Amino acid sequence: MAGGTKLEPRPVAARPAESLALAPPPPSPPPKPSPPTRSAQPPRSSRTRRFFLRAAFAFGAIGGTAAALTPIFRAGPRKSDAPAPGPVDGMPDERFDEMYGGRRIQGTASGVRIDGRPLHLMRRADGTYVSVVNHFESFPTALATARAAVDDLGGTQLSLAGPALH
Repeated sequence: MAGGTKLEPRPVAARPAESLALAPPPPSPPPKPSPPTRSAQPPRSSRTRRFFLRAAFAFGAIGGTAAALTPIFRAGPRKSDAPAPGPVDGMPDERFDEMYGGRRIQGTASGVRIDGRPLHLMRRADGTYVSVVNHFESFPTALATARAAVDDLGGTQLSLAGPALH
């Protein structure tokens, strides 16, 4: 056809989504170097140093303990010059019954009564006694402890319920 216009078919443009799917992906930037991290295995010299320090500490602790305990092990058993303990649980047999300060004190080293009411005594490691009435001061004998309790009580009576538990 001459002189006329001929319509030529134009290629149909692809949709943008389809063109991206068919196009190869753009090149990615090179990866950035990551900060250095500690490896699971420490260097050999660090492990050797740690082992040496632990062993030195252990030997030092064992040696110090042995040096401190040597005098104790070298000393023989103690020989006591004290007299044999009395008949009742290691306490001397001390019996008393007297009037003191208008009160009747009766008892032994294992039990004391003031006007028939029990006074709780405790024997200390050094052989002295303390009572619940005055437990801040110790006395050489159960009788001295009972007399001090009478002085501290004044006109009051001991409780029949006994000492309160802390």
